[in-house]
Amino acid sequence: MSIVPSEIVWRPSVEMSDAGTNGGKMIATNTAIATGVKNNLWPDVPQSERTAGSLKYRKVHIHIANDSDLALVQGRVFVETATPGQDSVVLFEGTDTDVQSGIVDGSVRKYGGGALNANVSIGATTITVAVDRASDDSSAATLALFQDGDLIRISDKTDVNDSGNNEEYATITGTPGYAGDVATINITAGLANAYTTANSTRVSSVIEVGTIQASVVSFDDISGNAGTGTYDDSTYPLVVDSIGTVEANWTLDFLTSSTFDVLKDGVSVGGGNTTSDVQPTNATFSKPYFIMDWNGFDGAYVAGDSITFTTHPATIPIWYRRKVPAGATSLSANKIIIGVDGQSE
Repeated sequence: MSIVPSEIVWRPSVEMSDAGTNGGKMIATNTAIATGVKNNLWPDVPQSERTAGSLKYRKVHIHIANDSDLALVQGRVFVETATPGQDSVVLFEGTDTDVQSGIVDGSVRKYGGGALNANVSIGATTITVAVDRASDDSSAATLALFQDGDLIRISDKTDVNDSGNNEEYATITGTPGYAGDVATINITAGLANAYTTANSTRVSSVIEVGTIQASVVSFDDISGNAGTGTYDDSTYPLVVDSIGTVEANWTLDFLTSSTFDVLKDGVSVGGGNTTSDVQPTNATFSKPYFIMDWNGFDGAYVAGDSITFTTHPATIPIWYRRKVPAGATSLSANKIIIGVDGQSE
């Protein structure tokens, strides 16, 4: 079976605020950000904030929660439909653990989109786009959402799951030119379809995230004392779970030659031994954080020895950046639609 839309779940970070500690890891509870619900990500913009203008960030973790542990291959994230308001929302890549205090806004590569500015025919290699961005971010140097070599998505579908109408990807060649908020973009090959402004054609720069699946990194046997114990993770690699695996640093802290404490980010989540599989349970999802085959243990451990490794979840950490220009007018139905595309392995 393949990954289906219901298995692509937006989850909040542990902190959703305007503080420097905003962001961080994916929340540990089984909480999803509901689509199409008011204030599911952003608070209302009060009049004082619209008058003065504001810049805010929110970080989400797009969880590929497939129960068969299928990887998302050639993953892509993009702004499917920009906000109808005077604000602008763009995206940039995050890490599993980063927080707002580490963001240097002028150094972050941002992705966004806009509306097709003029009709184009099949085979066209040049398109123009009315880029969606707040007025004080209007210069190409400040917020160049389209750049040489970018993959872009062109679509006149009614929504991201629409089975009709047209959608295609293209690659930008050369640096796009900007005349105000209108970008002129050259692409490497002619368009497969014709697009019109009347069909609300959208053009977006795409974050290419590659293959998304849970993983184990930095596996290390550490002989703290005189032990000679090892674990053969080449022959018996740890098994991770697309739903249960989280971002964590793990330690197997040996208490005797065969028993150990299992520590998640320094906190015990149970014990284990070298004669049975190690599979601590993520109670939130009733899934294992990981499974470690007992056959991989070899040699003689002693108290004080340890094994360490890090697990990464099957997620795409993405930051949203919302710019409200000073003097913006109110819009009660403001929203943005983000799309995810890819293939199942």
